Amino acid sequence: MSKKYVKWFMLLALIVPMFLVACGGSTEEAVQDAVDQAEDVAADVAEQAEDVAAEVAEQAEEVMEEAEAAVEEATEEVMEEAPAEEPAEEMAMEPCAPSADGTLAGVDPRGQTVVWWHNHSGSREELLMEIINNFNETNECGITIEALNQGGYNDIRDAVNASIASGEVPAALVVGYQNDQAFYQLNDTLVDLNEYLNDPHWGLTEEEQASFYQSFFNQSIHVAFDNQRLGFPPNRSIELLHYNKTYLEELGYTAPPATPEEFVEMSCAAAAASESGVGGYILRDDASALAAWTYAFGGDILNEDGSGYIYNSEATVAAMTMLQEMATPGEDGLVCAYFFDGFPNPEVANRNALFSMGSSSGIPFYLGDFATVAEEAGTEPDEYAVAAIPHTTADPVVNIYGGDVMIVKTTPEQQLAAWEFVKWFTTPEVQASWVEASQYFPTNSGAVEFLGDYNAENPVYAEALDLLQYGKFEPQLISYQSVRDAAQESYNAIIQGADVQAELDNLTERANELQAELLEEMGN
Repeated sequence: MSKKYVKWFMLLALIVPMFLVACGGSTEEAVQDAVDQAEDVAADVAEQAEDVAAEVAEQAEEVMEEAEAAVEEATEEVMEEAPAEEPAEEMAMEPCAPSADGTLAGVDPRGQTVVWWHNHSGSREELLMEIINNFNETNECGITIEALNQGGYNDIRDAVNASIASGEVPAALVVGYQNDQAFYQLNDTLVDLNEYLNDPHWGLTEEEQASFYQSFFNQSIHVAFDNQRLGFPPNRSIELLHYNKTYLEELGYTAPPATPEEFVEMSCAAAAASESGVGGYILRDDASALAAWTYAFGGDILNEDGSGYIYNSEATVAAMTMLQEMATPGEDGLVCAYFFDGFPNPEVANRNALFSMGSSSGIPFYLGDFATVAEEAGTEPDEYAVAAIPHTTADPVVNIYGGDVMIVKTTPEQQLAAWEFVKWFTTPEVQASWVEASQYFPTNSGAVEFLGDYNAENPVYAEALDLLQYGKFEPQLISYQSVRDAAQESYNAIIQGADVQAELDNLTERANELQAELLEEMGN
């Protein structure tokens, strides 16, 4: 009952007794009757108010229950419809769709054609094309790699430099050495691959990055360019000691030399066994050989911050002194190390020499020459083997080298498409296929899992593969191409009898001058 009606009832209860008094009734009785009636009315009103309150409370409870049910139903509908309201997340799930965040957000590599200037020819190029065709046919991005043989490293270097000089953009993907990268980057030509490598959507996880041999993986990080990563390693080669195992055993040795002292002893034993008194080790005079011997003696040819050359360290002096003494006839007239004009493979196979130094990429050629020599002689072939360069360090230290693939600055879409191919090409299974096609070493250690049969069939390769963990790389400096020529000249001068310390002092000075001159010429 409303307050309005309560007021009217009480007013009526007072008026009626007053009316009766006016008509002659007793005042006291009238008043008492009015009070009694007012109390009765109040009691009735209170009872009705309680009934109304209970009814209101019951109705309020029903309304609340209905409201809660409605809210719960609406929430379930919203949850069911939520995915339809997030198109960005749905799009990111599409194959090769652009990412929604990061520095590469919105870049779409789909449908791009990437030209790759490479240096492979013959049967190796044919097998490379099979691998590339597999990528072109299966990658979800619809990317097409157009691989073009541009000759050797020097030819590609000239072509890239010519393009830069003319203001044209070279191919989107090129191959070259680390010193080439430094030269190109003086003109801001290359992409810093750190951005792609570490991207949360397009990059590699920490575990995937750790699977690469770290000396290979970090070879293209350039301190001189704020630690930019200017290339990525598709394959590598290492400097090895190649030797005739059968001949070594006939000389009375059961294992290849592990130390320089053992190396000298065995080389001179081979020279003594030769009718001419010349034998043992075939010298190689290029800069990579000089670096390999320096590393094996525990030294380096770069200063600590990688900005300059140090060819006159104790390690290089000791290594070159050893080689000079081996090449110099002793009191007995023996020459334990010598130069040979031509490939050393047949010399080792014919036992004219016991040892030679060279790239691991030469393994198939040594195997072929050992077989050819035996066939021509009508005998069983000697056993060919490889080992680490004899070293003074606790573990071997092997010189590694090889060209990287570099992504040229073109468009964001082409750059990302090129990275997608590089990333695919360096996955373990694809690396294993490339190993079998090229006889190069993989850069991803995960490839070993897929090389079981190949290693079993190629034990010499498997022996060399175990040395990859001990790799150390040569300089990345822009002057290294010119310095290599100077290093070769000094190597030859030392073998011809020049003072070792003085010659290496001169080489160090000349190498750093070449670096300074080139930087000045380039305006840096």
